[in-house]
Amino acid sequence: MKFAWKVTLAALCILVLSMGVGSYLLISLSFRTALDREVGVAREEMQMLRITYEAVCSARGVTLENLGDAAQSLQRTLGEDPYFADRQFRVSAQDGGLVYSTLDAAGDQELLDSIDSQSSGYILRRDGQSGRYLVHCAGPVSLPDGVLYMETIRDVSSIFSDREIHYQVYRWILLLVAGVSGAGLYAFSCWLTTPIRSLNRAAVRLTQGDYTSRARVAGEDEIGELSASFNAMAGAIEKNIQELEDAARRQEDFTASFVHELKTPLTSIIGYADMLRSRDLPEEKRFKAASYIFSEGKRLENLSLSLMSLLVVGHSEADVRPVNMRRLCEEAGRISQPAMRKRGLFLSVRAEDGVLQGDPALLQTLVQNLLDNARKASQPGGHVVLEGTGAGTGYRLRVADQGRGIPAEELGKITEAFYMVDKSRSRAEGGAGLGLALCQGIASLHRGALRFESRVGEGTVVTVELGGVEVA
Repeated sequence: MKFAWKVTLAALCILVLSMGVGSYLLISLSFRTALDREVGVAREEMQMLRITYEAVCSARGVTLENLGDAAQSLQRTLGEDPYFADRQFRVSAQDGGLVYSTLDAAGDQELLDSIDSQSSGYILRRDGQSGRYLVHCAGPVSLPDGVLYMETIRDVSSIFSDREIHYQVYRWILLLVAGVSGAGLYAFSCWLTTPIRSLNRAAVRLTQGDYTSRARVAGEDEIGELSASFNAMAGAIEKNIQELEDAARRQEDFTASFVHELKTPLTSIIGYADMLRSRDLPEEKRFKAASYIFSEGKRLENLSLSLMSLLVVGHSEADVRPVNMRRLCEEAGRISQPAMRKRGLFLSVRAEDGVLQGDPALLQTLVQNLLDNARKASQPGGHVVLEGTGAGTGYRLRVADQGRGIPAEELGKITEAFYMVDKSRSRAEGGAGLGLALCQGIASLHRGALRFESRVGEGTVVTVELGGVEVA
């Protein structure tokens, strides 16, 4: 069953039940009040009639002893008196003998037995023949030498008829109210559950692969909060799916690039090896072919070592110990100095004192790679600067060169494995596009990050924040 129908039926049941019980109690209370009023009137009339009858008997000297002799005279007097002529009552002796009666209904001996000379009573009964509802009252009539009993009857059928009419009107009103309220409640429920249906449609689209689907947030109630939470969940799923797709794409690109990087040196090695195997070459050509095989083999070795380092960094933890960063930077400068001089570059190292909790070997690799990249990007006569500054518990490295620079659109990709801005130049210098990816991994392992600033033709500045230092 739809939620709107559940809300409608639940609210309608509560409404009908509340209105039904309330109306029934109201009608019953009104009926009981009217009936009590009629009973009171009936008893008062009986009391007045009894007192008047006693006065007539007293005026005529009627006693139980002369009741038989005075009966006809008394009946004539009562019949001629207008007060008694319009009244319905019965007078009986103590033994049940009838003294006077204008009633067309039988007496009630059980009621007479329930009263005595000092009390009166009544019962509510329904006449079996006519179906009328009657208030039957009885009370004592005191004579000088005994007691007679008077009975009166008051017809209250109109009260019961009114109650039935009220019940019928109430039923029709209840049906009308239920119909109108049901239609209104269903419309209200449909409006109320509109956000839920929107949420359901968004969920269906999400299960079908549309991760951009969002629910409409209407209001700040619980449903609005649920819609907002659903949208947040959908956003997180979309982000995760995008990250998985990007990771899969990077994995495919990584595999394709790795195969390509392997193919080029292997082709050269196989070609020159086949030449040495199948031909009788002069010494000079044989040496040249062997040199090509050697250089391409070293290139494969460097590629495998770089790849292994990248994999190790990505799946290991740093061997943390205190590292003197000034000493590490100076050592990296000494190691890089011969290659810099060979290329005709000037290297300056300016490092402040600072101790960083990190892996010295990985940090050495990080600095060496950045200096090597700066060397490859620079032209003879250029200047490479390595700076180190302390920053609280962290350390900031800065490597600047005056080389070719990197286009702005390439800056976001240069830390991806096997990505090379200038592939021909990188391969000519023995690069495979793994250096900056390795640096990024080492920096992340030390709670750090790399930031690049570059202008084409002017040079590049790489800033490395280590130990959780905020990027300036």
